[in-house]
Amino acid sequence: MKFKGSAFITLAAVPILILHNPLAHSEPVSMTAQSYEKVSIDGWHFKIRIHDEVVNSVPNLAAASNSREAFVTATATATATGGSNPVVDSLFILGYQLGCQSDVSAGLNIGGTVGGGGSLGGGFGGGGAPTFSPGISVGAAGFVQTVVQPGVIVDLPMTNMAMSSGGMANLSIDNLHVKADACGGDVTIRSYAYLRVSTDVGHTSFAIYGDPIKI
Repeated sequence: MKFKGSAFITLAAVPILILHNPLAHSEPVSMTAQSYEKVSIDGWHFKIRIHDEVVNSVPNLAAASNSREAFVTATATATATGGSNPVVDSLFILGYQLGCQSDVSAGLNIGGTVGGGGSLGGGFGGGGAPTFSPGISVGAAGFVQTVVQPGVIVDLPMTNMAMSSGGMANLSIDNLHVKADACGGDVTIRSYAYLRVSTDVGHTSFAIYGDPIKI
């Protein structure tokens, strides 16, 4: 299965009554290299690495207070040596895991007192939205109530390949886009590299993970 050059997760596009507060632009962060070695049950020596990883968090392009964006760069390598049984199948994946503290995609109910008298109420889920008159704002008695789901963690596989006949695999991504929508709290990502190798007598799967970083 092939993956295209931009990977993203969209939980939902849900409006929220929050004053606009754009994220400040931060400098790109160089992440610590990761490596792991393993010997399979049939004698193969495997090594996987993630290196030259950079995470560049940016303000959300749509200026949405509940969306986060970043551009990621990383390289992953895998090697296999020393086994006595030939490899019959393999898969090497480089990607990111994304964690959203609170998923607010299930729907939002809005109600309260309108400044200057009168009342305001409405509800929506999915793409619907209430109508507000110009200049009206929710007063101190207003509330924003949402159905908050438990924290969500998803895998974003960005590129993959089988190992070569010489026992090598190299994956690289450069400035690819990652985003999360409808997240009511912190959004944290971490890189991962996953290797699966099969021979006639054994099947081995293992992974390494980068340090978590908020975007």
